[in-house]
Amino acid sequence: MARDEIENIVEAYGDMIYRLALHYVKSDFDAEDVVQEVLLSFCMRKIPEDRQKAWLLRVTVNKSLDLLRKRRRQVPLECEPREDPAEKISLSEELEALSPTDRELVYLHFFEGYSSKEIAKLVRMTDAAVRKRLERARKKLKGILETQS
Repeated sequence: MARDEIENIVEAYGDMIYRLALHYVKSDFDAEDVVQEVLLSFCMRKIPEDRQKAWLLRVTVNKSLDLLRKRRRQVPLECEPREDPAEKISLSEELEALSPTDRELVYLHFFEGYSSKEIAKLVRMTDAAVRKRLERARKKLKGILETQS
């Protein structure tokens, strides 16, 4: 793959890949590692232009989940300090109340702007199933937000 092509992909999708990875791994350093792995994988394959964004999103999610699984198996060398519970809860913490699949659907729909039909193709679900899961996720998030206020 030519250097110009790689630079175009990084410019077009780099921030999106980073944000999605950060959403999953919750660490700047880990998100950067995921971005590098995704881009390296991309360079090793020939992905049609019309499928590049979807492929990058799917691989980012998979690499992020792989990293989290790997981290779970490792024994921590030191304890990380806990956050102060009095701190204001951010939306990302509320999204954690959703299942991983529902979080992914919410992210793809609301943050990346995919339609339910497009999401259905990406995650291999029916359009109706995606719409229903999004509806349930919205209701759950609404309930969480109402109880906090």
